[in-house]
Amino acid sequence: MGIIAKQTIKGSIWSYLGVVVGFVTTIYLYTEYLTPEVVGLFGLLAAISTIASSLSSLGMNGVTNRLFPYFRDKSSGNNGYLFVNLIPQMVGFIMFFLFFIFYRNSLIDNNIEKSALFAEYVDLIIPISFSFLLFNALDSYLKLLYNAVFGTFLQEFLQRFLIFLSVILYVFKLIGFQQLIIAYMIAVSAKAVILVIFLWRKGELNLRPVSGFITPKLRKEMIDVALFSIVGGLGSMIVFNIDKIVVNQLLDLSNTGVYTIAFYFGTLVIIPSRPLLKITGTLIADAWKENDVETIGNLYYKSCLNQFIIGGFLFLGIWANIDNILTILGPDYAASKWVIFFIGLGYLIDMLTGANGLIIQYSKYYRVALVFIVILVVIVLILLYSLIPLWGITGAAIAIAAALFLNNLMRFIFLFKKFKLQPFNYNFLIVAVFYFILYFLIRFIPEQMLILDLFLRGGGIVLASIVFFSVVPVSEELKQVRSFFNF
Repeated sequence: MGIIAKQTIKGSIWSYLGVVVGFVTTIYLYTEYLTPEVVGLFGLLAAISTIASSLSSLGMNGVTNRLFPYFRDKSSGNNGYLFVNLIPQMVGFIMFFLFFIFYRNSLIDNNIEKSALFAEYVDLIIPISFSFLLFNALDSYLKLLYNAVFGTFLQEFLQRFLIFLSVILYVFKLIGFQQLIIAYMIAVSAKAVILVIFLWRKGELNLRPVSGFITPKLRKEMIDVALFSIVGGLGSMIVFNIDKIVVNQLLDLSNTGVYTIAFYFGTLVIIPSRPLLKITGTLIADAWKENDVETIGNLYYKSCLNQFIIGGFLFLGIWANIDNILTILGPDYAASKWVIFFIGLGYLIDMLTGANGLIIQYSKYYRVALVFIVILVVIVLILLYSLIPLWGITGAAIAIAAALFLNNLMRFIFLFKKFKLQPFNYNFLIVAVFYFILYFLIRFIPEQMLILDLFLRGGGIVLASIVFFSVVPVSEELKQVRSFFNF
């Protein structure tokens, strides 16, 4: 079994163990024991910290993704790359910290009336942002050492388990409300500390600089990539995190909480792509170094098809059970139905188009991604400010789905015109027709009591999918998965 399949399976196992924990936390604990305002606070802190960490990185994660293969040499500590990577990011974070201190009072004043809870805990942005910055830097480094699994374990499972544990302590009154907020901060920050310890124990935390390795030509390329990555990376973070900030600005923290819960369900569709794209990106970077377009085309096709199969399966499972999900969430979250649909659909489109972004990012045409992202930021901001006043949080979800569609359409057209890369064939149509037919068949199941209904609809989708993909040979990787699990 290839390295992509192995690491994708292992990463997906951790991801979906995390999904189980996150499901219990989100569906039961958040909705039963926390108010929408508290859930909105968690979502808003994470969104702002994600954007802040991206800005503070000064584009160095883009440098890692694109140029680390030129530094790779275990015997020399990868030619001091980690030192070169982290120093600019620490400088970037200091600049953000000073900016935050200067505008802190204004931020509090603007939120004190409709988002008082956020105004009270606004200072938590600093430790959370720093932990996100450090984790992203080291996780990007680790995946290029061909280990995409450990970062996935920390991000997708351990973080969710620690949040679950924090809420459990609060539910049983072992900690108070203020301690719950601090525990949440620790839960989302712990992954960075653990990753530092992991790399140190593996002998990969080499912070010694190596003089003379970076030639003037390489330095120029690093600066060039970093400058473009600052805008591109920040733009990407804005597109996929600004929605919560705008919802809070135009509506309130309670609506932000409802949107955060609904957004969680939509993002369940995309979870398996994270470990797959981590390791696929490493192989694409190495293939571009050798200008091996044939290998890149093969990786492109496989990433599109296999992600579409997985994403379609998950989207179908969520939407077929949407009424059951809304029953579990309760009346406070009734407005989340179409948010779940549009966010899930948007991420399904993103999975359908596979590793297109990584192929562009690691190619000599990486600058074009900057043009795409600038266009995308403008579009998503226009849509958010236009659609939220009309349709509330559903308008925000439509804006994000439209942004994902347009972004991937631009990437697809570019790759086709520049490299004649076009991954789609009749296998995609077979998969799409199967899922459409299965959805309409599932609708004929009579409505049952909640648990039984979930079991019948979910079980029917699982059983039908296993039978179909065992009989119809649309993907070689699915055969490898069956071999991995010995069935």
